[in-house]
Amino acid sequence: MDVKVFHYLIDALKVAGCSIYEDNIPVLYNSLIRLQSENHFNSVYLWGRIETLSNDYYIAYGHQKDPIENRIFFYTQNLLEWDIMPTDWSILETDLVRRIKTKLYGNPRYLETIDNSNKKSQETTEYPIAPSVVMKYDDYVESGEEDVQNIENITFNDVISINEADEIMETESFDDPSNLKSSIKEEDRLAITVQMIDNECHIVPRGYFYKLPNGNIIKAPYFKGLDYSEIGNEQNFLHINPQYCRPKGPTNDVRPDYNGSIDFLESIDKDIPKGCWTSRILSNRYFIIHSLLWPGAVFFQDMNTGIHGYFYNGYGLKNLDLPFMI
Repeated sequence: MDVKVFHYLIDALKVAGCSIYEDNIPVLYNSLIRLQSENHFNSVYLWGRIETLSNDYYIAYGHQKDPIENRIFFYTQNLLEWDIMPTDWSILETDLVRRIKTKLYGNPRYLETIDNSNKKSQETTEYPIAPSVVMKYDDYVESGEEDVQNIENITFNDVISINEADEIMETESFDDPSNLKSSIKEEDRLAITVQMIDNECHIVPRGYFYKLPNGNIIKAPYFKGLDYSEIGNEQNFLHINPQYCRPKGPTNDVRPDYNGSIDFLESIDKDIPKGCWTSRILSNRYFIIHSLLWPGAVFFQDMNTGIHGYFYNGYGLKNLDLPFMI
């Protein structure tokens, strides 16, 4: 939700069930404006709020040029001081976050320990090893440690993958190769959780982003939101995730009115499981679309003005039972 339209969407937030305490609204708005000024961002967005057992986290991000690739995320608990989110976590920590089913404690320095008593063996990891990665162990050296070779470096965008079948289990050198890291700092868990939610749930209406001939992406200056004839089609809502920015060729799944300048992102109609999005119009004015996979993630638009936004308000827990509920 762009800070420029923050006050215009307060009522839409309430209708979507993501209301912010009235006393916090002016403080949060001024804090976001200061965050934009201090970091020289072109735009700053309020991403959402993650509820915890004690002190909730407010999440925001900003960008200077590219509104998709160059986003920088921040979090705050006192609404005044913003801390940048870490980006140097590992695949192993991502796997730990997926296994945690409890709420966040509310302390970024809190160290959460995972019980590995029922973990699977190394040969039957939860996520398969990618075919392109070869793991080779040499004979034991005198110290009893093993050398792990030929493991490709993993970049930030490779850590959170859309297709879980492509994920890689990262291994480290231990005295016992079956030992896995069993603790994670809550600040890292928060950053990984936000990235996972953003990858799967952060959506924008078709036409909001425009791709220039030189490849740069900008916000369409004259975009006025979707009308009533467009909001009922899931093809008109696109993922903002950079991993969905793929060039499309003349294939059978291209929409009849395909436009390369605005259709460079993937639509949500192909999301798995089918039916993980639900939408409705309230008060004959506010259009709300909810994610059932990550409860609390919503897109909303004021149909009278065309002003729209995305917001997450939840516990940061994924609904893994959704395929059995649909």
